[in-house]
Formats: sequence, C-alpha cells, structure tokens
Amino acid sequence: MTIISLQSLLLGYNLIITGIIAALLGISIYNLLRFARLPPAMVRATGPSVSILVPARNEERCIEACVRSVCEQSYDKTDVYVLNDGSTDQTAPILDRLRKEFGHLHVINGAPLPEDWVGKSWACHQLSEVAKGEILIFTDADTVHQTDMVSRSLLFIEQNDVAFFSLIPYQELGTMGENIVIPMIHFLYFAYLPNDLILHNRSVSIAAANGQFMCFTRPGYDKVGGHRSVKGSLVEDVFLAKATKRAGLRIALVDGTDVVSCRMYTSASEVTKGFSKNFFPATNYNLPLTVLFLFHLTSAYIIPIPMVVLGMTLGQPRIIFMAALQLIMSGIIRLLISFRFAMPWWHVFLQPLTGIWSVIIGINSIRWAFSKRGAQWKGRHYATRGTTNA
Repeated sequence: MTIISLQSLLLGYNLIITGIIAALLGISIYNLLRFARLPPAMVRATGPSVSILVPARNEERCIEACVRSVCEQSYDKTDVYVLNDGSTDQTAPILDRLRKEFGHLHVINGAPLPEDWVGKSWACHQLSEVAKGEILIFTDADTVHQTDMVSRSLLFIEQNDVAFFSLIPYQELGTMGENIVIPMIHFLYFAYLPNDLILHNRSVSIAAANGQFMCFTRPGYDKVGGHRSVKGSLVEDVFLAKATKRAGLRIALVDGTDVVSCRMYTSASEVTKGFSKNFFPATNYNLPLTVLFLFHLTSAYIIPIPMVVLGMTLGQPRIIFMAALQLIMSGIIRLLISFRFAMPWWHVFLQPLTGIWSVIIGINSIRWAFSKRGAQWKGRHYATRGTTNA
C-alpha cells in the first residue's frame, strides 16, 4: 500500500468517525433540551395506593438510609416492602430494628432461588406478590429518596399516561474507577437515543430503563407478566421496558437526579464486576452486535489520541484536525452530561479512559458468558441464557 493510499484511507476513516460523533453530539444537544424530568412537588391528599419494593442482599452499607428515605415519604398512602434475599451480613438485624420503628414497613424473608431465575428478578417477583399498591415502585437498596418522590412520581404518571417509567438517579461517585466508568451509562442514555422517542414512539427497539428505580401501574405490570417475563435476564430493566412497549403501553426514562441518589459501587473492582455482569447480556448475548459496539467504542473514543500522533508523524494536518475534533466533541458531550446530571465538570477529560475501561469490561463480560461459571454477582453464578423479551 502506497503512502498516498494510506493517507486517503485514514482521511476517509476519520471523516466517518467524525460524522458519527457529530451525530451523537447533536442528539446530546437535543436531549439537553428535551430529556424528561419529574414535575415539581405537589401536596396530595388523595390518590392511588403505592407500594415501594426493595430487594436486599447483603446491603448493610446502605439499607438503613434507603429504607428510612422510602418510609418517610410525604404521601400517606404508601407501604414499604423489603425482601431480605439470604443476606449473611447485618442486613437482617438492621431491618428488624427499622420494622419496629415504622409501622408501614414489611420485611419478607426471600425463598430459595429457583434454578431458572436471576436473583434480583426473583426477589422483585416475590415482592410484587405481597404488595397491595395500585402503583409499584421497585428501587435498589443503595438508593436514597427525597420525601416527595412518590408524589412527584404519581403526578408524572398522570400527566404522561405511562404504565412504566424509570429514573436516572444522581450518582454519588467516590473512587476514580467510579468517576471513569459509571458515567458511560449516562453517555448511552444521553447521546445515543432522543429521550422523548422512548415515550412517543411505539417501536419496541426504542426502549431504555434503569433498574435502580422502576415505577409501574399495577395493571401495566400484570399485563406484561411482571418480572416472570424476564426471570432469566441479568438486565431485567431494559427487557421489562421492551415488554411493556410490546404490550402496547407507554414508557418513559426520566432524569431523577433531584429526587433520588445512588452510590452504585464503591471501588474499581466492584465497578468492573458490576458492569461485566450486564454488558454482554444487554445485547441478549448477541456476539456480532457486541463486538460491533466494542469496535465503535474503540474507534470513537480511544483511537483519536494515537490518530493525532499518527497524523503528526505523517505530516497530515487534516488527520490531526479531525482526530482532535473527535476528542473535543466527545468532551463536549461529557460536559453536557455533567451539566444535566450534576456530575463533575472535569469528566470532560475522561472519555478516552472511559472508552478503554468499557472495552475491557465488554471483553470480560463475553469471557464470563462463555466460561463454565458464567456471570458472577453477590456470591451467585449465572450460566449464559437469553431472554424471551429480546
């Protein structure tokens, strides 16, 4: 291959990558203006009954703050159900103490995990069977809620006629690993899909959700078959969203940074394991699609830095310009995300590292799926399996 042909190939490649990132920036700007929010708080005297459902497995670090926050909601017609899913730490004693303090708190001891279920879905299914509410709010044990969360959620359901919506909480980030990797979730929500299409477009493929907070109307939950419909999926949130759309019901993904907070992980190791659990299953174990996405992450967010160096080596200012532009546009997207979801401004410099770590996680997720033990989380192992709601 001649020098001229190599330079032409590099120019063409960089034009494509620049166009892709420019499109993602355009979607991000659109979402900055259009991303759904919960409406302002409103005092409610009447309305549907609400059940807040919290699955908990070895959550001594965070369970008390979560349970207190959901038990202290300003909306009176609220009951709270927590399922202790075989915890071996201090989760059970903490829940016993809280149950004596809050009369509307119900603590359930989970049944053994059936072979064909994933732990979280099994816990949520058990909770749904005992809950009495007309509205079901499933939330993770590492979340903390403002007192008007229920009132604002009810108002959003009424105003938008949805059967299901989920929130993106404010993410508390401690370690550098958390700061590098966790915002990739926001990048996917913010740059890859115009948010209001989730609500207004009927296509099942245009669906997204966050399992840290999922709110269903009881009829909607029952119509899609509840968590039983995703019992084998490690990414139950996304496939529940798809199942709800498939049933002809409306869904939404909402910015909830001002009403719910979450410390998802507390170390680089937890971040890597947690995202490895979900990465490959999120594509329903579609290997070509996953490899294509890993190539996209590499080309869009990692290669631009060595491409700048290569352009300098070849004396090609156009290559240098386009690769630098790719880095700048990715940084602008991160800046918009920081503004929209209350994240540190210096995340603008992290996207190349986020890309590298995400590719490592993706490869590890594939490796887990093809290993004998399968995916690993909270002391359990899950063999590779698909979902009926692809």
